[in-house]
Amino acid sequence: MIPLLTVAALAVVRPAEEAPTTRAPADAPLDRATAVCPPRLPGADEVRFGSSSLASGEIALRVGREEDAETLVDGVAARTERQYVVVGASGETAPGLVVSRSGAGSALGCDSPAPERWFTGVGASAEHASTLTLVNPDKGPAVADVTVWDGSGVVDVPALRGVRVPGGRSTSFDLATVVPNRDALAVRVTVTRGRLASTVVDVVDPVGRDAPVREWLPAQAAPATTSYVAGLGTSAADRVLTVANPGDSEVRVALKLASEESEFAPAGVEEVTVAPGSVREVDLSGVLRGPALQGVQALRLESTGPVTASLRTRTATDLALSVAGSTVTGEAAVALPDGSKRLVLVGADAPGVVTLRAWDADGNPVVRERRVEVDPATASRLRLPDDAVLAVVGVERTGVVAALEVTDRGLSVLPLSQLETTSQVPDVRPAQR
Repeated sequence: MIPLLTVAALAVVRPAEEAPTTRAPADAPLDRATAVCPPRLPGADEVRFGSSSLASGEIALRVGREEDAETLVDGVAARTERQYVVVGASGETAPGLVVSRSGAGSALGCDSPAPERWFTGVGASAEHASTLTLVNPDKGPAVADVTVWDGSGVVDVPALRGVRVPGGRSTSFDLATVVPNRDALAVRVTVTRGRLASTVVDVVDPVGRDAPVREWLPAQAAPATTSYVAGLGTSAADRVLTVANPGDSEVRVALKLASEESEFAPAGVEEVTVAPGSVREVDLSGVLRGPALQGVQALRLESTGPVTASLRTRTATDLALSVAGSTVTGEAAVALPDGSKRLVLVGADAPGVVTLRAWDADGNPVVRERRVEVDPATASRLRLPDDAVLAVVGVERTGVVAALEVTDRGLSVLPLSQLETTSQVPDVRPAQR
């Protein structure tokens, strides 16, 4: 009987449940935000600030090494600066902070520091050169590794490994000096310590009498198998698509054009094959020209593996750069430069509605609410008033890729990304001994 009673007693014993050792972070309202504007290009001195919540209040600035401040009134403000500008917002001004730099035909949305950024289609030759700038917005040092690909594979560049940027400083690299190469290049910036904001200036200096043209190259967050490059402009120009395959397998990329009626494969354009770990250029000047360009708002890239992409649009007096944009499923905002402005919407994954609102420099609404229906396999282009300085885009029941086309002595394209209005707070508890 004793063994039987022992077995019965053990059968009713249940071990104590082990407490979880990890817990998910909790969402909290965003109370701090940082944006970094690079140094000016010639004539691009205008720095514009905006808040999608239309909050009023003071935001902290660091212009070069000097501390300063700016006051948002009804969610908008502007000033002229030549050096790089670090913007820090807290409290009510943090959610929905957007900043841009523009002037003389160039424009760029000022990005937040990010652990990884991709730049596709950069150059390192005499006729096409790019400069990479890393800005450290914090007081402590930051470290980054920069990986470079060309048409043959990964390029060994010791000068771009373990790049250290002191606190509150910036570092620039002329790629034509650091890694001279006649191929089109792709660059990935990976931050291994601290925080850094990365920007690239692209310069095309053709042989002959044409003057050099320059523009900022927007960053792409990550490679993707389905990409939309929005913002092609409407004028005749030379257009070159650059595709980078950072993977270890060959990929095939199918190209389509997106118009207001449909997405369609252009005649005479075959699938693009990109070797593992390489970069390839495709001349689309003959495809995106004349009647074939009418109504076309974007390119769609469908690939068998993740790729990054950019489109370089060049005339004798101007350079514009468009990149594969990220999908917006909630709300996006942009501080609008001067000039004629058009919002391009493409890549809806289901029927949905996009709401547009805009304000002028005095904080008065110039577009109270404009609702536009969007459908899959179509693109839309919405014109904004010339005096608008802040726009907020809301997306319902779908996701879209959005980009802003600005024409002011030249074309510039600013990709829009989803606004961050919450932050994640880690769950920290005493260790169980």
